[in-house]
Amino acid sequence: MPLVLVTGASGFVGSHVVDELLRNGYSVRGTVRSQNVARVSKSYASFGDRFATAVIDDLITSDLSDAVKGVDAVIHVASPLSSGGTAQLVLDSAISGTNRVLEAVLAAGVKQLVVTASIASLATQEDLWKQVTLDHKSYSPLTLEDALKPDASPFVVYMVSKAITDLAVRDFKRAHPELDLTTIHPSYIYGPLGTGQVYHQAATGTNRHIYALIAGPPGRPVGGYARTARGPPQSVDVRDVARAHVLALKAPPSVETKRFILRPSEFVWTDAIELLARARPELKERLPVVTGDEPPVGPFCTLDDSAARDVLGLNTYIKWEDTVLDTVDDLLRVEKELASAAK
Repeated sequence: MPLVLVTGASGFVGSHVVDELLRNGYSVRGTVRSQNVARVSKSYASFGDRFATAVIDDLITSDLSDAVKGVDAVIHVASPLSSGGTAQLVLDSAISGTNRVLEAVLAAGVKQLVVTASIASLATQEDLWKQVTLDHKSYSPLTLEDALKPDASPFVVYMVSKAITDLAVRDFKRAHPELDLTTIHPSYIYGPLGTGQVYHQAATGTNRHIYALIAGPPGRPVGGYARTARGPPQSVDVRDVARAHVLALKAPPSVETKRFILRPSEFVWTDAIELLARARPELKERLPVVTGDEPPVGPFCTLDDSAARDVLGLNTYIKWEDTVLDTVDDLLRVEKELASAAK
């Protein structure tokens, strides 16, 4: 089977992409920071020479030539979230990191590249909260100037980083039409941890919002995103995100960048709380209090996943109930593991 390079192999999405590739018979080389090599290698030791690491401490400054040497495809996952530092750091890491990967792919003669994008590269923040439909031909108008405004929120910075890297990828495809290039656009991603994921706390990234359902003072109100105390209704399981990346490796080539939006599950925090109260009654005292006075959700955009359905054959997704329960169960496992290690 082909050898695939996965950037960010020790991260949330990256580790699941590695899992999915190995499950489907591929050989994998994963980029990890030097301090994480032993931990990630141990996680995949049972796969023998089908998994190897490539030490990349910084996508912006590290030499990527050895990492891409001899691979049949690259799946570029590594990218900072909005909480990853200053606006300039987030922008530099995402944009320069992606450009470095594109350059390395070209220099090594790699013919296939899949990039983890986001619905954040399809529209503005305001558009996400409108009754509009976003599809594989939707593009964000955000620019660097929007991210560097003094009042720009971390989420806007993140959206700009995704918009600009998405544009860079499309420009690169136009300049190098021989490259088979795909971008995957999920909404909010939740799910259990991947096999090789490196963690030092119970929850990081978007899973912090799931963890907030069971972590906090007793009697607290329902928390969530800024627009509503009930949270955005659209999300996708990380295992489906990984599945889409691997399916993209077998999709027919195209003269344009192939862009795939993943169909989201729809639930709000009150739904998740009620589910946990029923399915995990032992956690009831840890859950926020639902008063019935929570503000309504919406409107929220519609995400058209027809391209992923028609081209990738991605017709079924993990139900949101399973995502929430599996994530909470895994976060409780990690919580106990870290508590035991601290003794």
